[in-house]
Amino acid sequence: MGLCLSAPPPANAENDTELKHFHQELAAEAAAVLRAMDSSDSSDDGSHVANEESDAVEAELAVTSPLLRPDRADQKYKEVIDDAVAACADYTAGQICYICKEAVTEETNEGLVSGFCACRGDLSFAHVSCLARQAQVVAERTFDRWHTCRQCEQEYHGVVSCALGWACWKTYVGRPEADPARGMAMTLLGNGLSSAQRHEDALSVRLADLATRRRIGADSEENMLIVQGNLAGSYGHLGRHEQALRVWKEVYSGRLELNGVEHENTLMAANNYASSFISLERFEEAWSLLRKTIAVARRVLGENHELTLKTRVIYVMTRYADNNATLDDLREAATMLEELERTARRVFGGEHPLTSHIEISLRAMGAVLATQETPPPPPGNA
Repeated sequence: MGLCLSAPPPANAENDTELKHFHQELAAEAAAVLRAMDSSDSSDDGSHVANEESDAVEAELAVTSPLLRPDRADQKYKEVIDDAVAACADYTAGQICYICKEAVTEETNEGLVSGFCACRGDLSFAHVSCLARQAQVVAERTFDRWHTCRQCEQEYHGVVSCALGWACWKTYVGRPEADPARGMAMTLLGNGLSSAQRHEDALSVRLADLATRRRIGADSEENMLIVQGNLAGSYGHLGRHEQALRVWKEVYSGRLELNGVEHENTLMAANNYASSFISLERFEEAWSLLRKTIAVARRVLGENHELTLKTRVIYVMTRYADNNATLDDLREAATMLEELERTARRVFGGEHPLTSHIEISLRAMGAVLATQETPPPPPGNA
C-alpha cells in the first residue's frame, strides 16, 4: 500500500475550502471509529505512568466507587442480563440454548442471547448464566471460558461480554484482594464494560484494578502491562487523548522490551499507539509506525488474522482522516475498506465489531464522496 497524500490541492479556492471542511469532519469521525476499535489486550508497566499524581488521585477514588461494592454485584448482574436479552430479542425468538436446550431458564426465567461470537446456527444461542456456569466449571484449569467461546475460540463482545464480566465479578468478588481470580475478574469486568460502550464505568473499574495491583505488589510485568493498557484504552474512548498517548507510548516500549517486535501483544500495542497519534492528528508518526506494523503482522500472523486486518483498517483510516488527503485518496481508501469489509465478513461474520466498524467507516466515506462528487448546479439555476 503506497502513500500518496502529497497531491496538490484543487485549483478552485472555494472547492478547496469545502474539501478542508469535510476533512475536519472526517478526522473527528475517523478518530471516533478508531477509538471504538481500540484493543483492550495490551498495557504498560505501572512504573511508567505519565501524569502519575493525577492518575493516583483518580485511582484512589475508583477504589471506593460504589460500582465495585460486593453488595451491588448481584443487582448489576441481573440488570445487565436483562439488557443483553433485550438487545438480542429480535434474533432469539423460537430458539433454544445450545447448552441447556431450553428457551428460558427454569429458575430465573432468563431469556437467550445471540451474536456474541462467530458461531452460527444452533450454537449461536445461549443463556448468559449457562455460559457463566461453563466458565466456573473449568476456571481452576483455565480462565479463558469467561471471555472466549469454547466452540469458535473468538472472544465474546458487546452486551454479552459485559454480562459475563459481571457474572465473573459476582463469582469472585468475595475472595481476598490478593487472590489472582479476583484480580482477573476485575480486569474482565472492565473489558466487558468497555465492549458494551460503558466507558465511564470501565475507566472507574480499570483505575481500581491498577490501584489494587500496585497496593498489593508482586504482580508480573505482563499483568501490569495488560491493566495499564486497558486504562489507556479507556482514556482514548473518553476523548482524553493526551493521557492515552503518553501511556500507550510506554506500553509500546514495554512490550518491545518484554516480548520483542514480532509478538502479537507488541503489534496490538503498536496499533493502539498509532490510533492515539491519529486522534491527535499526528499522521506522519502514525504512518511510520503502521507501515512497519503491517509488514510484521502479515509475515508473522498472516493476511486474514484479525490483528493484521485491524492494522490495515487503521492505516486506511489514517488516510481518510488526514486534512491533506485529496478526493482520489478518499476514493482509494474506500476501495481498500470495501476489500477489508469483505474479508472481515467472510472470516469473522457480520456481527463482529471489526466488520461493523468497517461498515460504519464505509458509510461515512460514501456520504462524503457523494457530496464532493456531485457537480454544482449550472450558473443561474441555483
